[in-house]
Formats: sequence, C-alpha cells, structure tokens
Amino acid sequence: MAGIDALLKEHRSAIGLTQEELAERAGVSTRTISDVERSLRTTIYRDTARRLAGALGLDDERRREFEDAARGRTAGPSDLGPATGLPPQPTRLIGRERELEVLVIALEDPDVRLLTLTGPGGIGKTRLAIEAAGAVQGGFPGGVGFVSLAATADPELVLPIVAHTLGIGTSHGSIVEAIARRLGDARTLVLLDTFEHLLDAGPAVGALLGACPGLVVLVTSRETLRLRAEREVAIPPLELPPETGESSDLERSPAIALFLERARAVIPDLELDHELAAVVTEICRRLNGLPLAIELAAARAKHLPFKALRDQLEHRLRVLTGGARDLPPRQQTMRDTVAWSYDLLSTEEQKLFRMLSVFAGGWTLDAAAAVCVPGRDALAGISALVDKSVVVVSGAGDEHRYRMLDVIHEYGEEQRDAHGETGGIERRHTEYFVALAERAEPELGGADQTMWYRRLGAEVDNMRAALRRSIRSGDRTVALRLSGALWQYWRPHGDFAEGREWLRQALELSGESPMPVVAKALWGAAWLAYHQGDYDNAERLDRLLLALRVDEIIRRNGLTIQGMVALARGFAAEALDPLRECVSICRASGGRWLLATSLLNLGCATMHAGHLEDARAMFEEAHGVYREIGDEHFSARLLAQLGYAALLRGDAQAARSLMSSSLRAFADLGDKSGIAEGLEGLAAIHALEGLGELAARLTGAAETLREPTGSRPMAFDWVMIERYLAEPRASMKQEAWNAAVKEGREASPDAAIRDALEPDTDGGER
Repeated sequence: MAGIDALLKEHRSAIGLTQEELAERAGVSTRTISDVERSLRTTIYRDTARRLAGALGLDDERRREFEDAARGRTAGPSDLGPATGLPPQPTRLIGRERELEVLVIALEDPDVRLLTLTGPGGIGKTRLAIEAAGAVQGGFPGGVGFVSLAATADPELVLPIVAHTLGIGTSHGSIVEAIARRLGDARTLVLLDTFEHLLDAGPAVGALLGACPGLVVLVTSRETLRLRAEREVAIPPLELPPETGESSDLERSPAIALFLERARAVIPDLELDHELAAVVTEICRRLNGLPLAIELAAARAKHLPFKALRDQLEHRLRVLTGGARDLPPRQQTMRDTVAWSYDLLSTEEQKLFRMLSVFAGGWTLDAAAAVCVPGRDALAGISALVDKSVVVVSGAGDEHRYRMLDVIHEYGEEQRDAHGETGGIERRHTEYFVALAERAEPELGGADQTMWYRRLGAEVDNMRAALRRSIRSGDRTVALRLSGALWQYWRPHGDFAEGREWLRQALELSGESPMPVVAKALWGAAWLAYHQGDYDNAERLDRLLLALRVDEIIRRNGLTIQGMVALARGFAAEALDPLRECVSICRASGGRWLLATSLLNLGCATMHAGHLEDARAMFEEAHGVYREIGDEHFSARLLAQLGYAALLRGDAQAARSLMSSSLRAFADLGDKSGIAEGLEGLAAIHALEGLGELAARLTGAAETLREPTGSRPMAFDWVMIERYLAEPRASMKQEAWNAAVKEGREASPDAAIRDALEPDTDGGER
C-alpha cells in the first residue's frame, strides 16, 4: 500500500488543488500538507485524515485506504516488554486537533528528545499524550511504552519502576545501563505520565536520554523538568464559544461538544434548544473550559436541572475568589469544581470520601471496610460515590477494585487534613497493609501462593504508601515489618532494585526494634543482593544477621546465605558445613518449608561437591515436602535439580524427562523465571545430544524471559550449563551461534517451550 505522502499528493493533483487550496477546504494548516507530501510526517491524526479525505472527495474504498495510510498501520510490533503499550481509551478525544498536530510534529522531529506537556490537573495532559503517542507509533520501531508514575512518590524509585514497567531487568550494572542495553539504538518512545511530584528525578531522565540515542521521552507534568534537551508544550483549556454566535454553531465549540457528549450518556434524548444552549454555554464558561470539570458537571445532569447546575457553579465561583493567590487560576478552578462535587454528597458520604483518599492505586471493599468504616458495611457508601462519579469501579468478582481520579483524590486529602482526620486514618491504613503483608508472607510458599501473589500485586501502591509513610515518620519497626514481609514477593517478581531500596531505608532508620523484625529484614536484603549477584553486600548483611543470635531459625537463615554465597563463588566444599547445620536446625524446629529449602540448598552444594547419590536423596526428600505443603513453584525447581543430578550421572534420558516435567510445570504456573530455568537446563541436554543450534536458540529465549523479572541463572547452575554449551559453541562458527541465539531471543515463549520439549531432530539443525 502506498504511503500517505504519495496518496495525498496523488489525490490533490487529481482534482487540481494547490496545497493552500486543499488546506483551506479541509480546515487544516498548509504546513501539515506540505510536511506530509515531503515525507517529513509519516502519520496524520485520524480527524485530520477524515477532513482531508472529505475535501478530496474520496469514495469509500479510497477513503479507507487513505485513512489506513494516514495512521501508519503497517508498523511492526513493539520491542518493549509485555507491560508496555498504550492504555485503551473508552471515549473519543474531543477538541484537541490543534494541540495534537503540534505534538505529532514535535514527536516526529528527530531533534526533539524530551517533550513535556504542562498544564493544571484535569486539563487532559494524559489523554492527549496517549493520543499523540498512538498517532506516531508507526515511526518508532523500538516500540511505544506507557509508564504511570501517579502512585510513585520517591524520585529514587522512578528508574526502577520505569525499567520494571517496560519489562527490562536490572540485575546487571546500573539501571540506566540495563535500560540502554535493552533499547539499543532503536527509535523508541516512552511516555512518563504524572511527573510533577518527582522533579528531583529529572537528572535521571536526562542521564537515560544520554545513554539511549534512539530514545524519545514524552512527559506529562504540571512543571517542566528543567533539562537542556526539554521542549515544553503548554496545554490550554478547551476552546469556548465566542461571546456572540448562533446556538446552532455551539456544538462546534470543543467545550460544548464535550459537555453534550457526556451529558447524553446519562440523558440520551437531550436536545439543545436556544434556552438550553445559553445555560450550557454559561456552565462551560464558569468551568473555564477544563475537561475534567466539564465531565463532572455533565455527569450530574441526571440529578439536577441545568439551571440549578449553573447556579451551583455560581456559588462555587464566589468561593474561588477567596482561594490562595499563589495557586494558578486554573488549579483554583479545578479545586472549586471538585469541591462542588464534594458538596453534593451527604455528610456521611463526605466523610467516607475523605477516608477513602488514604488509599493509593485503588482499594478493595474489604480494605475500605477495615480502614475507613471499621465494623460497618462499606458497600452502600462506596456505591453512592460510584453513582456520583467520585469513585471509579473496575474488575469483577474477586478482582473488584475501586479508585479515584487523581485530582479528586488530592482534594480528598486536603479535606481530610482540614478535618484533622489524617493521623488516625493513615495509622489504620498502615496497620491494615502491614497485617496483609504479614498474612500473605507464609502463604507465598503454600498451596494458595498464586492467589496471594496476585493479591499483593494489586496492592503494591498501597504497600509503597505505607512503607513511605513509616520511613518518613521514622517508625523503624513498622518499616522493617512491612519490608521484611514483602521481600519474598519482590524476589520472584524481579523487583530487586525497589525491594533493596526499601529495605535499605528501613534498616538505616535509627531506634530500637525487636530483633526478629530486624533479622527478617536483613535476611531479605541479603537474599535480594544475592539474586543480583552482589555477593559482597550479601555477605556484609549476613554478618549482621548472624551477629544477632536471636534464635535458631534466624541462625539457619544466616547460615543459608553464608553457604549459598560460597557455592555461588565456586566453593562447594566450603558450603557444605553451614548448609548441613541448616538442615539440622530445621529438623529440630519442625518448619516444613524451611526444611525443604535447606535440603534443596544442601543438595545443590553436595551435587557440585561431587556426591551425586547423596544429593539426589536430599532433592527427593525436599520434593516430597514441597508437594505435601503445595508449593508448586519449588516443586518444579526441585525437578530441575534432579535433572541436573541425572545429567551429571550420565543419564541423559532421565535428565531430559525431569527437565521437561519441570518446564511444563513452570509453564502451567506462568513463572517466567522458572521457564527460563527449564529452557537453560534443556539447552544443556540438547547440546549434549548434538543439537547445538537448538541449544543456542533456547539460551536466547531464556535470556529474553529473564529480562522482565530481572532474574539471572544461579551461578552454580550456569557453570554446569556452560560446560555442555561449550562444545557446540566451539564447533559452530561464532556468527552462526550468535544468529541462533538472536533467533531464540525473538521467538515467543510458547514457541521456545515447544522447541525445547519436542525438538525437531530431523530439521532442528537448519
């Protein structure tokens, strides 16, 4: 299909119009037509494309071809991780053609690396940014990613969250280097949404741009980042109708069009006569054309006559004049608009609204009942707030969650502070989520682990809020309890950088805390460091842990770190004594999960020390315990270690069977790190069987799977895998090996699993 540049020039020439004449007829700028025909722009916003198609007089078939070309629909899939992509929008964008055109031109300019949309809350920065990113995505072969920072308050966490959201692992080197390695030179667009409270992270964004030559960053913020590469686009309110004009022309005003579309969602048969047109115009004027204010007002159309609605706004505007003078006028208007919505609530609903503003990233009905209305039913009150468009509901069944829009949430916080309610509700919020994390912790190793991982994932922003609050207030014990309970959630999710940062801050707080609480946090911090290959810090933290001497289980945890670091460094014999003591402690204490894990660890050291039969016995005992308590993840991991033991015994058939069973189990669980382990193990087996190219492809597929989680192979496993990969790597030309690894990296996980489990022994070596 021809590009939009050729099609536009062809159709314009066919009807004998100049660029200026077509621009006037379509109601677009001559610059737009000129840039498209000179191939300076590869996409056009859909409304502009429709106007041009109409002005060119295209029939239905040619119109579809023209509009498809205008949107650049031939672009390939994003290279970014599965968490990226633009969130779908439930309604069409109204009245932003001019601003969108400016943004598209800027984003297609190769000299623009950082573009910041500024404006007050509720102006529509996020909506406009998403639309602009979608319009230009065909020009970014590296992909388009969306990163929401609304629930993030610590600037130091911006890059870890960006990396995690984009599916980029951070287990090697700095986060900037990890992102740069993943993105390479590909032209890539990343949208950082809601940045105004994280301005101290601006230099980190600058460093990222310096390290990634193909990266373009689109930011929404109430303030600029103040970086040299930055270009600012200030987003104005929606255009209002002129002071004089016919009512029939009013719907051409973006502000009026937005109000009517939203009002017709609740009053489908709404017709705009002369009298109503005057009232609607006055409503939009008193809202200063702010999109969110207009939407909130329109949502009340089913509750109030339009004249009463207008009168409510008159009252609110009088309150506005007494607001703080150091606030931007539009922010004052937005606060007043939200206050108007708040004032329509009953006294009881207002209090619930203030209480609910303590949540970050949404909440469940159970959480609202426990934190906001202890001992009472929260459903009726929340349902009323949903009906009045103060609260948004999403999901269904067990996934049912509620949230507030950001500006409404901010207003709720202000009102809560003004009523002196913040201290009490924040304490209850923190207590609830500490209790939830501590309740979840033992379940992460049991039969319901999948449900608990999912539940903690849904509450990650609330957990961050509770952590941030406890650290800022200097409550060391609460910070240690919460971070210590969460580290086993962070580990399989690959959130090593974030988890280590929270644990570091909690451990560095001054004050006395119960030794078991300190010990658990040290244990978690050491393990997260270990999984990132930071063995020096793991040892340092472990020395602190062993020095506590609180009880035998804490000693077991410290000895585990000690032994596993020795094993990772290649000293299997030195790892045996501490890991044997761990097993003895667990047999005496009766802790089944800890016993199984200690047997697994000791089995690994024993195997690498050359005692294969002893190791197999330990693995089989541990596997039985894991199956008994229902830990499917570690059951699958045990099968892999049994496979390695069989491989070292020379029983390739048994090794393949065990490794295949492990991979199937991890695939059923959706455990990407586990799938990577299985692919790596089977790569070693296939290398032994002479399928070198397949081994290389599986190695590449495992690398891709590890990146989103930030995981890495256990050092002692990788030494063994490398032993088997060495022969095909040496026998194949380096170029051929690298090409096969690259092919594996680009394969889908399902395809890689199929190749690993059912190798094409006839056609596998292409």
